[in-house]
Amino acid sequence: MKHSYIDWYYFKHSARGIMVFVVFLLRLSMPGESVYAQVSGVSASKLTAIDASLVASKTLEVEPSFSYLYSKKAFDGNGDLYPVSLDNDSAVILKDMFFRFTYGVSKHLEIGTYITANLSSVSFGAKYRFVQYKKFLAVALLGVNFSNESSFGIRKTGFFGKYIGIASGVGLTGNFTSRFSLDVSAQYQYAFCYEGFLSSGFFLDSDLGYYILDGTLQLAGGLSFQYNRFKPGKPDVYRLSFHPGVTVETGKSFILVFYTPIDLTGKNMGCFTGFSLAFTLTVH
Repeated sequence: MKHSYIDWYYFKHSARGIMVFVVFLLRLSMPGESVYAQVSGVSASKLTAIDASLVASKTLEVEPSFSYLYSKKAFDGNGDLYPVSLDNDSAVILKDMFFRFTYGVSKHLEIGTYITANLSSVSFGAKYRFVQYKKFLAVALLGVNFSNESSFGIRKTGFFGKYIGIASGVGLTGNFTSRFSLDVSAQYQYAFCYEGFLSSGFFLDSDLGYYILDGTLQLAGGLSFQYNRFKPGKPDVYRLSFHPGVTVETGKSFILVFYTPIDLTGKNMGCFTGFSLAFTLTVH
């Protein structure tokens, strides 16, 4: 799909124009859309933030996940909301399935991959812990993302298609008590193709978690912020979201994660709500 510079008069007065704009940018809105941005294939203990814990050495985590998003409005260039269509019954629905495989190489390093169910995108990531001091942990993050889908109308670049992104960042964890903890991750990604620069992005995620049942049921919630700058001629975008959720741990081999992303504010992006569901299986 090819896209020209956004004319907001056109989008405000054309149902088709609004829908094209939404589809153009909303792939970035997918929870689990880390396939398209951020370091992927590494583990997390809560919802969206990458924590500083690691998969145990010589252990494999397998995680299928499903995301569903629903929107009837989008944020324009001023941050105001507009309907995605002049038809009140119209909505944008995005859904996708993903698979994550993460392996604990050592007590300080894990590596993994993240794949969409239709094989349109694949990501590889690594997490290395370089700080472990009392209740505070820190990891370095590095990843590469390949996508056969592109919102920029460019030709294929090689084996896995149209889009290559290099991402790096840090993940921090504070274990305040045996029940209460905080995870924060900050990342930067540079995306390109053979023609050169496509976009750069900054991502900040935070999750608070509290176990109401010791080691079993965790109530969690946090905020996610992303900012993307595209190549000349395309508008910048940003989004701030809130995501409440829960994790359920049954023994040491199975974890269920469920959360609801709710977009609070943004610019040139869709305004979504929905849910994400993941099942984490540990193979020793």
